[in-house]
Amino acid sequence: MKITAIHARNFLGIRAADIIPTTPVSLICGPNGAGKSSVQEAVRMALTGESVRVGLKKEYGRLLHDGTESGSIVVSAGPQANSIALPSGKLTAGLQADPRLPYVLDAQRFASLDGKERRSFLFDLMGLKLGTDLVRERLLARGCLPKKIEAVLPLVRAGFDAAAKEAQTKATTAKGAWRALTGENYGAVKAADWNAPAPEGGMVSEDLNATIAELEAEIAEASGEAGDLQRQLGEIDAAARQRAHRDTKIRELADKAAGLAKAQESVDRAQAELDAFVPKVEALRAAAGGKQAGVSCTCPECGALLQYLAGQLALREPTQADPEAAGRLPEYERSLKVLENALKSRTAERDDAKAAASQLELLRKDSAADDGDADNQVRSKVEAQLKTLQDAIAGVSKELATARDAQRTIAQTGELTTKAAQHHADVVAWEALAEALGPSGIPAELLAEALDPINDRLAATANMTEWFRVGIEADMTVTAGTGRTYALLSESEQWRADAMIAEAITHLTGLRLLVLDRADVLIGAERDRLFWWLDDLAVDGAIDTALVFMSLKAPPGTLPEAITSFWIEDHEVGTVREAA
Repeated sequence: MKITAIHARNFLGIRAADIIPTTPVSLICGPNGAGKSSVQEAVRMALTGESVRVGLKKEYGRLLHDGTESGSIVVSAGPQANSIALPSGKLTAGLQADPRLPYVLDAQRFASLDGKERRSFLFDLMGLKLGTDLVRERLLARGCLPKKIEAVLPLVRAGFDAAAKEAQTKATTAKGAWRALTGENYGAVKAADWNAPAPEGGMVSEDLNATIAELEAEIAEASGEAGDLQRQLGEIDAAARQRAHRDTKIRELADKAAGLAKAQESVDRAQAELDAFVPKVEALRAAAGGKQAGVSCTCPECGALLQYLAGQLALREPTQADPEAAGRLPEYERSLKVLENALKSRTAERDDAKAAASQLELLRKDSAADDGDADNQVRSKVEAQLKTLQDAIAGVSKELATARDAQRTIAQTGELTTKAAQHHADVVAWEALAEALGPSGIPAELLAEALDPINDRLAATANMTEWFRVGIEADMTVTAGTGRTYALLSESEQWRADAMIAEAITHLTGLRLLVLDRADVLIGAERDRLFWWLDDLAVDGAIDTALVFMSLKAPPGTLPEAITSFWIEDHEVGTVREAA
C-alpha cells in the first residue's frame, strides 16, 4: 500500500498535518509531546476505523484537539482514500480493508497476542484454514483410508489431540481383537505375516478336494445301485400288496357267489307272486272302469266279441262300472308296485351274485398262476444285497465326513489368517491416522507451513540489519538471539523484534506498508542500522510506504535517499527539506 497523502485537522495533539510522502520512507519526528503519536493514531484510525484512545464512538469528541469543535482525518493511497469526520466518527472508506493491516500499523500487536492467537493469526496469514476439508485432504494425501478418516474427522473440531487419541483408541481395540482371535500377544512384526497353525494330518486343501471327489463319486455309484434294488423291493412289495388285495377280493366274491342259488329262488318266487297278482289287478281295473278284464278281440270265424284273460279266451259280456272295485283299486295298485319292486331287488341281488361268480373264477385262475414264494425268495436276495450296499455307503460316508471336517478346518484356518490380517491392517491404518493427527504429523506440517515463511523472512532481515535473529517457535514463543524469550529482552531489543516481525508480516501479506512508532528507543549505531534497513527495503521494492515516528530535539541531519523527514512543530507538521 503506497500512502500518497496524510491530512489531519484538530486531532489529539495535532492542529494541522499535511504530509505528502515523496519517498518510500517518511520519518515523522519532533520533540516529546509535539504530536507524533497523534499522526500515527490518525493513520491507524483512518485505515482500520478503530481507536486505541477511546472505546466508544460517542466518546470520539474527546479525540478533538483542545478547544476545537470539529476535526477530520484523510489518508490517501493514490486515487483512493479513507476519511473520518469528528466528533461523529463517521468513516468513509475507499480503500480495501485487510484484517492483517493492524499488525503492520502497530508493530507491537503480534507480541501482545497469546500463543493461541498467534497460531491462529499465522495460519490465517499463510492461508491455512483449519477446517475438516483441509485435514481430510492432507490425510488422504498421506494414504489414510477414507472410511477411517471420516470416523475421527468430526473430532478435529475439538482439536488434533482429541482426534489422534480416538484413532489410537481404535488401534488399541483392533489389537485386542487380534489377540482374542489368535490367542497370542500382538506384535507389529509378528502380526504382519502371522498364519493360523495348519491342521493335524499334513493334508493340504488340494489333496482333500481330490479325496472328497472320489468318495462322493463312490457314494453316488453305490447309491444308484441301492436305488435300483430299492425299486425292485418296491415292485415286490407292490406285487405282494396286489396279491393280498386279490385274496381278500376272492374271499369277498366267494361269499357273494355262494348265495347265487338262493338269490335265483328269491327271483322265481317274486316272479310267481307278481304273475298271480297281476290278473287280479287287471280284473279290478276293468270292473272299476266298466270294462272287461283282459284283452278284447273278435272271433275270426263268427265275428263274436271275445275276451282273453289269465290265459283263457271267453265270450265278452257287457259290463258296468263297479263302485266297490273302484274303491279297492288304489290298494291293489300299491301292492302291485311293491311286488314289482321286490322282483327288481331280487333280480339285482341275483345278478350281483352271478357277476361275483364270474369274477371269482377269473381271480382264482390268476391266483393259481401267481408264484408268491418265488417273489419272497427274490426279496430276501435283494434285501441282502441292499444291506451290503448300505453298509458300504455308511462306511464311505464316514470317510467323506472326516475329509470334509478336515477341509472345513483348513478353510477355517485360512479364514482365521484372513481375519487376523484384517485386524492387523486395521491396527496399521488406525496408528497411521493417529500419527498423522499427532503432534509430529499434520499439526507439525501445518505449523511448519505457517512458521517457515515468517522465520525465513526474519532470518533474512537479521542479515540485512545486522541485528540479532528473531524466531517464532512451535509453541508460539518469540525468541531472539540465542533463544531468549521476548519477555527477557530489553526495551530496545523488544522494539527491534517487533519491527522485524511487522516487516515480515507486511512482506508475506503483500501490504508493503510499515508503521514504526517510538523509534527513538534506538540510539547510535542501532538507529543508523534502522535507517539503512528501511532504505534497503525501499531500494529493493519490498515496501511502498514506511512511516517511522521518532522523538528528536532537533531535525535530523543527513538521511538515506529513500527517507524523507517531516518535523512537527507547534502541533503542525510540514516537509523539512521543503522548509530548508
